Amino acid sequence: MQRGLTHRGLWLAATAGLLALLLWLDQNRGGPASMLSRCNLLLSRSEAPAADVLIVGSSRSGTAVDPQAMERMLAHAFDGAAPKVERIALGHNPLRATHALLENYLHARGAPQVIALEIMFMTRRSADRIAQSVNGVSPENYIFRRDLNLMTFEQILSQPAVAMPFTEGEGWFNKWRFRVRGVVLRAGALIYQFLRRPTERWRLSECNRAEWTKEPTWPADFAFSYGDYEPDAPPGDLIEPLEAVLVEDAAHRTLKPWQAGIAKDQRYPYDFEESYRQGEVVLLSSMLELASRYGVQVVLLPLPLFGHRPSADDLHVLVEMLPMQSHVFDLYGTVQCDLDKFWYDDGHIEVYPAGALTTAILAQHLLDTGLLTAREAAREHD
Repeated sequence: MQRGLTHRGLWLAATAGLLALLLWLDQNRGGPASMLSRCNLLLSRSEAPAADVLIVGSSRSGTAVDPQAMERMLAHAFDGAAPKVERIALGHNPLRATHALLENYLHARGAPQVIALEIMFMTRRSADRIAQSVNGVSPENYIFRRDLNLMTFEQILSQPAVAMPFTEGEGWFNKWRFRVRGVVLRAGALIYQFLRRPTERWRLSECNRAEWTKEPTWPADFAFSYGDYEPDAPPGDLIEPLEAVLVEDAAHRTLKPWQAGIAKDQRYPYDFEESYRQGEVVLLSSMLELASRYGVQVVLLPLPLFGHRPSADDLHVLVEMLPMQSHVFDLYGTVQCDLDKFWYDDGHIEVYPAGALTTAILAQHLLDTGLLTAREAAREHD
């Protein structure tokens, strides 16, 4: 009998030890994710002070808003101050994963002064693009597994289930089916990482420009912006010169073959009031509530596909639905010159000169609206 009690005690101790290790890994790693995902996760859990400006979005933000270039522009705008700008951006509809990363960021690093938050809602074309780029894995499965790599167990259990290619208000059965499936897959991912831990090194300092800008599966000529443009003046002084560069460059360009079949000025299908958007609206609302609890101001950025524009009526419906007064800034709609010849594909503008221009426009908007002030920008960063 004594031997049986000893064996049980050892079994319980081993189980508790394994659980403690898995929980530690859950808080410090994030599962077998890509380096881009890992770097975003480490950024959200860093011990450094919060940035002054935090850009949060998908790959569209990854090309349209350059955090390094914006930081240098703003440094010219404030005498003796160097505001810190950081970006959390993932490929492929990252609304659920981004919610988790933003929650991590605010909890671990505190409040930035302003968050530029892309409205990341799916369309059928978005889902088709994912299906083409992930080698036969269904969009739902790809997104679900990627998101789990960036979420804690608590986040898996508390966040709403999100189905692909659009989101719906799920019944209780489907919600719990997603959650249980998530916990099983998450535990498997953590065990896998635990076994590989002795052979891997993974630190934020090892996230260089390549890790911040590319996934291994992306085309060789596609990458996020990250210091591609080195400004020598504040953003307001750069907008007209960059527009002139676009106009001059456009004269030597033609539209790409894929652009020929896409009609211009289509209404982007945000459809905020439709039932299939319910899950995405819940996630977006929850992100705004998180920011509100930390006293952070938020700028919402609609970044539609090529040939589309955000409807003013749709954006009005969104503002009415959200839990806090929200500021929406139509970044592409503010550009005074034609961007048509500066799209890499139908979802992403080119990082230069188009992305440099949109970065300058957004930086100047933060200054013009008073969302970023000299007092806050002058904080010291470790």
